[in-house]
Amino acid sequence: MRGGELVGGLGRLVGAAAGAAAGAAAGLGEAGRQAVRRGGRGAAAGGRWAYTALTSVMPPTVPATEPWKLSVGTLIGRHPLTPAVVHKLLGLLDGLGAVHLGPSEVGFDGEEIEWDKVVEIRTRNAFEVLTTTALEQEVDRIREFLPPVPGRKWVVTKAGEALATVVLAALERGSDDQRLDELTVPARIVYRGLLGRRRTLDAGAFATATLVLADRAGESLIATARKRGIPVLPVDELAEPTDAARVAVLRERTDSVARLLDRIERSDPEAAQAAAVQPPLSLDKGASDNGR
Repeated sequence: MRGGELVGGLGRLVGAAAGAAAGAAAGLGEAGRQAVRRGGRGAAAGGRWAYTALTSVMPPTVPATEPWKLSVGTLIGRHPLTPAVVHKLLGLLDGLGAVHLGPSEVGFDGEEIEWDKVVEIRTRNAFEVLTTTALEQEVDRIREFLPPVPGRKWVVTKAGEALATVVLAALERGSDDQRLDELTVPARIVYRGLLGRRRTLDAGAFATATLVLADRAGESLIATARKRGIPVLPVDELAEPTDAARVAVLRERTDSVARLLDRIERSDPEAAQAAAVQPPLSLDKGASDNGR
């Protein structure tokens, strides 16, 4: 896919997401929403591999009975062109974004907390967390996580694509049947730290987007907490935006993330050329089921 086609495709995705959000706010019928989704999804070529990898990860049990993790490194490790020399380094990318879940520990972004130390699980509004600023801050940190080894540039580019693609897909879900600002995810862990002091661990943009998209991940985390008698409570929410304000913010965020993904692809022409031969991306439920 050439640069002009890529920009045009991303523009169609942005327009479709914003159009579907506006349609939902105005009471658009189901047939109209389906037509918008069919026309707009699958345009971000460079991120197809990341979404394919995301949907190929087996979901955790509910509640968790064995360790489960989904991270930026997990996605890169499933790319068919990942250099063998960097496979052992992918765990270093957990700090960029990860969800850790199991019967004995839980955590986000490379930090795992023993369930015995967890005091509360707090749910947050996904729309409130998935901001453009949060994503850009995480993308800026990518180069800090890998030492100068062969294949580093390729991995850095793919990490940026994975971050942007997963967040973009979560934002696009906000144009679907369920509004993103009505979707809560378990995105804060309150636990006892050193000397019993109360501390918190918040999910970053990638981890929050993963909890929005990954089948049963949020459900498993909450069920595991409740099985252990740990309260699950909402974080104090911000004032709910009006429909018009929500549509405008969703469009702005989706547009910004799509531009960011475009810039990441342009920084690696070979990656963009390879993406052009990949099959179209589908965010429909059927594609998720087939990927497992």
